[in-house]
Amino acid sequence: MEARPPVRHRTRPKTTNPEYEASEVQKSAPENLPGPEIDDCDVGYRKPPKHTRFRPGRSGNPKGRPKGTKNFKTDLAEELQERILVREGGKAQAVSKQRAMLKRLTEKALQGDARAASLIINMVARFLDQSEDDDHSTPLTAEDLRIIENFRARLAGNRDDAPNDKKE
Repeated sequence: MEARPPVRHRTRPKTTNPEYEASEVQKSAPENLPGPEIDDCDVGYRKPPKHTRFRPGRSGNPKGRPKGTKNFKTDLAEELQERILVREGGKAQAVSKQRAMLKRLTEKALQGDARAASLIINMVARFLDQSEDDDHSTPLTAEDLRIIENFRARLAGNRDDAPNDKKE
């Protein structure tokens, strides 16, 4: 196999177009000589000409976001709260779409659908917190209250006032 020479990128030769070149007067004219009027501010990147800038107090998006436009969370909540007719036990009753979805999911779980059962169990564990209903805490004993008081006294810096816990 032949070894290829390395690829060299060519640059375009500069064209000398007399229409686009600055005149000799412009090249040699010092900056302090009078010439065409130039704005006080520079024009360039992130500096548009003054006449095209937004006026003070005027937004770049004058119409803006329409009032009353709802976000996804609001739309979803409203959609799930809409009521539909569901036949259950031969009777038609109006329930929310959210309730209808839960009924259908529970029905599938009862018919043996493992995914539906898993979803129901996860929702029960997540949303139906058992600790709210069942308060199995025992009341504090006198010993517990004494320990708490000693701790509070130490936090307050009153170590001398705190009773001594050492057993003799």
